[in-house]
Amino acid sequence: MEKSKIVWVDLQPSLYCLFKRTAQALSQQYGVKRWSFEHDPDESCDVDIIHALLKQTVEDSSEPVHLVGHGISGSVAYLYAKKYPQNVSSVSLLSVDSQSSNQWTSHYQAMRSQLPCSRFHILNHLSRLLIDTHADHVQIIIARLLAKCLDNDFVNGSIVGHTQIENLDQIKIPILVINGSKDFVIDQCSYKRWQQHLKPGDCYQRISSGRHFFPFSEWNQTAKMIESFIDMVPNKSSELASENIQDLSIIKRFS
Repeated sequence: MEKSKIVWVDLQPSLYCLFKRTAQALSQQYGVKRWSFEHDPDESCDVDIIHALLKQTVEDSSEPVHLVGHGISGSVAYLYAKKYPQNVSSVSLLSVDSQSSNQWTSHYQAMRSQLPCSRFHILNHLSRLLIDTHADHVQIIIARLLAKCLDNDFVNGSIVGHTQIENLDQIKIPILVINGSKDFVIDQCSYKRWQQHLKPGDCYQRISSGRHFFPFSEWNQTAKMIESFIDMVPNKSSELASENIQDLSIIKRFS
């Protein structure tokens, strides 16, 4: 039996090493494809451009895919599923708020504008809040990755300018939201905001010790939550095939 297909949407490839172990764990049971987006910082870019490029990959798949994304990547994947639900079986969101402007980068920008500190000191401080590690050398590496992300990747409020990304509301596709209980970016009120949009079959989970980048430290638990959710999602390929069979029978009946 062919494995279900996961497309890991990655708009900030500088940080992918933080999610790699979760993706590798998922690849034991599913076919996982990483969809990475990179562009020249001097080029104009918006969500519609990303959706047009992602659409080419999703439509090339022989069966509907399960989208997975962290942070802004998850927000954009969610809006893609809202716009093009035909070839998407589900969406799994990691560290995502229904308010799309709530990103780790927005907290960085606020701190940078208010505090008389250098960029390095702010990012070094953020690295201790965003990821659960007590090793100083790891925190320095994370701070450098965050700086690289700000300079090169898709960041709301920088490369994207001040264009507002649409907030997330209810969509037809089954969704899984996983947030960390110790995440200072996606605060505890996020659950209440999500409750307004969750429908029967959707799922909201918390990683009890998780911070914003919990897929790095809690990769095993994260992968198991995604696996359990995907296994419960109805097979969209079978549903589409059944609909096609019914359509053919109707055509034959009236022909």
